[in-house]
Amino acid sequence: MVFLAPEPKRSANSLELYRFLYGFQDSIKNIDWSSDSRFIIAGSEDMTARILSVKKCEKLIIYTLSGHKASVFARFCGNDTLDCFTLGTDGELKMWTCDTKLKDMDVREKEKGEEVVKATFRLTSKYFYRNALDHRISEPITTITYHRKLQMLVAGFENGIVMLHQLPEFTLIDKTRLLVDPLSALSMSPAGDWVAMASEGSGGGGGGNLAVWEWRSRCAHLRAASHAANEVAGLAYSPDGRLLATGGRDAKVRLWRVASGGRAVVTFHEHAAPITAVAFPTAKPKVLLSASLDGTIRAFDLNRYRNFRTMSVPNRGGVQFSCLAVDSMGELVASGALDTFEGFVFALRTGDLLACLTGHTAPVSAVQFNPALEQFGRLEVLTASWDASVRTWSLAECEAAAGGSEGGGCTLLETITVPLDVVCTAYRHDGRELAVALLNATILLFDPAEGTQLGSIEGRCDLDVAQVSNDDHVTPHRAAKERKFLSIAYSADGQHLLAAGDSKFICLYSVTERLLAKRFELTVNLSLEGVQEAHDRRRYLAIFSAEAAAARADHRDALLLPGVRSGDDHCRRWWRPDVRVASVSFAPTGDAFAVAATEGVFVYTVEKGGLASNLSGVSNWLFDAVAVGEEATPSNARLQLAQGNFSSSLDIALRLQIPSLIEEVIETVPYSLINFLTRNIPLALVLRSLVPFLARQLEGGRSRHIAFYTAWVDSVFVAHASSLRKSLAQVARPRHTGASQLHLLGLEEANAEAIEERLKQPGVLLEHGEFKLFQASLVRLQTALEGIKASLINRLDGLDATWSYLSQIGRLSRGKKDYPLPLKAMESDEEDESKMEACEESLSMGAQVVDLDDLDETIARDKMKAKRATTKRKMEVMKEKKSKRKKEMEGATIVV
Repeated sequence: MVFLAPEPKRSANSLELYRFLYGFQDSIKNIDWSSDSRFIIAGSEDMTARILSVKKCEKLIIYTLSGHKASVFARFCGNDTLDCFTLGTDGELKMWTCDTKLKDMDVREKEKGEEVVKATFRLTSKYFYRNALDHRISEPITTITYHRKLQMLVAGFENGIVMLHQLPEFTLIDKTRLLVDPLSALSMSPAGDWVAMASEGSGGGGGGNLAVWEWRSRCAHLRAASHAANEVAGLAYSPDGRLLATGGRDAKVRLWRVASGGRAVVTFHEHAAPITAVAFPTAKPKVLLSASLDGTIRAFDLNRYRNFRTMSVPNRGGVQFSCLAVDSMGELVASGALDTFEGFVFALRTGDLLACLTGHTAPVSAVQFNPALEQFGRLEVLTASWDASVRTWSLAECEAAAGGSEGGGCTLLETITVPLDVVCTAYRHDGRELAVALLNATILLFDPAEGTQLGSIEGRCDLDVAQVSNDDHVTPHRAAKERKFLSIAYSADGQHLLAAGDSKFICLYSVTERLLAKRFELTVNLSLEGVQEAHDRRRYLAIFSAEAAAARADHRDALLLPGVRSGDDHCRRWWRPDVRVASVSFAPTGDAFAVAATEGVFVYTVEKGGLASNLSGVSNWLFDAVAVGEEATPSNARLQLAQGNFSSSLDIALRLQIPSLIEEVIETVPYSLINFLTRNIPLALVLRSLVPFLARQLEGGRSRHIAFYTAWVDSVFVAHASSLRKSLAQVARPRHTGASQLHLLGLEEANAEAIEERLKQPGVLLEHGEFKLFQASLVRLQTALEGIKASLINRLDGLDATWSYLSQIGRLSRGKKDYPLPLKAMESDEEDESKMEACEESLSMGAQVVDLDDLDETIARDKMKAKRATTKRKMEVMKEKKSKRKKEMEGATIVV
């Protein structure tokens, strides 16, 4: 079918059917247009190719090219010609030449009775794909692409090999194998330097793969993989929001880099069954956890990209884990079972099972740690089940067991009973509110501390009514009543709740108003069940026809389509996957959320005003006045702060530029909300107020909360450095290029091209004063951080010296009595020598002595002290002898 292209103006029917071309007996492999768009060549699985005229042409209406023994690909060879080639999937290539040029296809006004000469095609050459041993390649060809300008043919095989040939001589240029699965698509860049190849995965169970190959340099510049369609079951953001982890039913865990547009970082293949959940510990961003139906919970190291811990339930066989949670410090891991109706708590450090949470009578659907109690050193876990109950457990004994102490087990604190089965749960960031999604698309809000219900949100009508499958024996409206939310998540500020499930819509609710704030339509792909909103009653009634009842009685899996009485492939109504959202998650920064749906992973981001959205429209942000309204008062800022509206109070404080007020607001903000607030502060306020304030607080030891303000600095530059870098060239350009401005820049005698090139360079205003206030703040901040760094280094050096001194004292106290360090002067040289001999003997016997670098110097110094003491003692003895002898001689003289 040939359609006319849609017109630029809006119309009721944008696609208009122009002509219907026929003649094929089987499905079509590919279509190619001629250079003037008047003819089409198509290859088919009926082993023929046909050239068809789009517009009426008497010289060529339909021409069939045959002779192949397998399915055929067909392409036109070049521009301004109808010469073409046909390539069979068995590797046979045929070159065809047309006896009529493309420009001669128009029929002139002929005389009466003159016959029109029809265009014909002639086979000129035939080639076969061969390997290095000159044998025909047995692998079938699955896809091709052709570059007309370079006359290069690229063929992809079932084993992943790509071969590049030059036509019409069929000269082999190069071949490669970047993918191992059968290739499903090939494409060449307009210049012909790059070849992109894709595969759908083997057996339909693997994910799609993509590779980009530069054949001139023989380099692969991109290799990416994804989960298979309808296979993503869970996702989670890293604590900094830069990475996104997904787990699929294909038993693979993939890590994606969000900022690069969804580039895959690594894929883990350790699991042997579908993955149900993934999670990141807040305090350990380089650790990723995944739970699977194979009975294992695996921990992956994102530095070395390896599986360093595997947790499972001993003596239970394969327990099917359905959900996963990890505490913020990354010490305990909790999971729920799908088959044993229990919850389990593991120690991440050792992988040991610490406790088994029993009491549920149905599969455990959700498990979560209470974030409110973790900051006080208490751990509390929640388990929800299909038995219409929510239980909370105290993990004090488990925490002691994880730390190495004796103990284990958990204590049941409270049981909350709800009307229907619990599908999923979500805690607010401060742990003061709990959302529970039920089987009827109702979300209940609870106060975890009191165990009381705060309100409810009815979401059944928000999921909308969509067409059901032809095999369902229920009406669409009846099926809509069975829809439910499969995943819910709180925003970073706790003001909104995101919910999605058995629908093509993602619902964003206001928690305070209990109303739907916005609804996002996920897809318009009509090949999925549940997307089309119009209902055809005739298709629904056909299920209960006599023919359908007879087919079900005969256990036939498909009904014959109208007009089909034989054959198998032509009579099946193929199954179509349902549109569904398996998991949703807000980014820790609060400016994005990710959705795991049938078609893959979708990431929605907030359209930021200012530098991140449109550079040309915000080039004068530095010169805009900061709006200060009547509500911008210190009392209003403190009122908003008391009510917990940190973003509003911080915005007012930064606009007023009162240092004491900014200090009061910032030091009240919880540590967990720093990233969220910094990403939502306008860049003008960051540069005018926040950065100078942070420099003021960190320099000169003005504040004692050094770590807290350093975290603010890190978050500010992580959030705004890229935007500032991208827009600096636009911001730094002067508004006019007058004579005084050119004189200032030293461009009086330069031509217009040199002036424009100079003005494009970033930092023009930075050098000439327009940007110096911010530059001075950056210098102050850098100086303050360097001072903090030097102070920390000095303190660490002092701590190292103190620790070394205390270690020496401790080792001395644990040493032997004959330690060679003399504590008093020896009385004689014989004692000194005996002590030294004892020391040497103890060293030779391997005695434990102090292992110090200056041990030899200490021993030599002690030897000198001992010798000096001995010499002094000898001198005193000699003096005593002389004085005694003198007294004896004086006594003898008196006697005489």
